Amino acid sequence: MFRFLAIAACLAISVHAYSEGGPKAACRDLTPQHGAKLQTEKPPYSISGPAHVRSDQKLTLTLGGEEFLGFMIQARDGQNRIVGEFKVVDAVHSQTLDCAGKQDTLTHLKATKGSPLTGITFDWIPPAGYKGNVKFMATVVQTGFVYWVGRVTKDVDVE
Repeated sequence: MFRFLAIAACLAISVHAYSEGGPKAACRDLTPQHGAKLQTEKPPYSISGPAHVRSDQKLTLTLGGEEFLGFMIQARDGQNRIVGEFKVVDAVHSQTLDCAGKQDTLTHLKATKGSPLTGITFDWIPPAGYKGNVKFMATVVQTGFVYWVGRVTKDVDVE
């Protein structure tokens, strides 16, 4: 009887994964709604690309590292406001999400366990006339139970 109850309890616990992209509920703090504990050690991921961009040009960056299933990326100004607009480079694995504005967040598309990613390239366009520092913040989901919230970052100066 105890074995039956233990199995039933395990089956009742659910982890909600978002294979079709991050939910709008994650826009504010980039936290996946998986119901699992986030990681606190250094993430095995980074955002690479130029550290400077002119305000009238697009910036191409890449999120990469170990294999991962999902991600959500935003650019934030010094007041922690979401700024700029993303353009999808890899339409098979990424899509935009409207959080605070149009296309201001990039997230995964069609995440599947058997087909993890090792990198995703994307374009970002600064707001018209913007000058200052922008911090790219990414949440990366390695598995439904292992993820880093906003710990993958890159600072970029917009001139």
